[in-house]
Amino acid sequence: MRTVSVFACLLMWAAHANAAPADDALVAYDKFFAAFTTDNYEQITTFFAPDAQFYGTNSPEVVTNREGIRAYFMRALNGTRGTTKATQFDRTVLALSDTVVAIAGKWQSERTQGGTMTTAGPSRSTVVLQKRGDRWLIVQFHNSPTPKASAATPASSLK
Repeated sequence: MRTVSVFACLLMWAAHANAAPADDALVAYDKFFAAFTTDNYEQITTFFAPDAQFYGTNSPEVVTNREGIRAYFMRALNGTRGTTKATQFDRTVLALSDTVVAIAGKWQSERTQGGTMTTAGPSRSTVVLQKRGDRWLIVQFHNSPTPKASAATPASSLK
C-alpha cells in the first residue's frame, strides 16, 4: 500500500511539474493581454524580450527589437480608442520545455466610443514566451485577421 501512495504522489508531482511552465506563461500572457486594453504602449512593450520577433496585425515586416515594437504600438494605439475590451478564445498552450511555451488562439476586441460599440476580429495569434531570469517574456508574436472560411472543396475536384 505504501508503494502505491508513493507512486501516486510522484504522479501528482510530475503532472504539476509539467503544467507549471504552461500555467506560468499563461499568467504572463494574460497580463500582456490586459495591458493591451489600457493603451499604455510603454507598459505593453515591457512584456517583450529585447530581441523579440514581432508581426503585429498591420506590420508589413518583422520587427526585431523593443523600440520597433514600441513604435508599432504608439501608432496602433494613437488617438482615442474609447473603452476597449479584448476577449480571448480557442486558446491552446504547448510547453516546449520548462522555459519555452507556445500559445495559439483567437481573440476579438470590442470598443465603445461615443456610445457606439464596434467589434474587430476575430484575429488569430501565435505567441512564444521564454522564461528569462524570473520573468516570462514574449520572444515571438504574430497576429493577423482570421480568414473567412471558404466553401468546402468537393473531394472529386482534388483528384
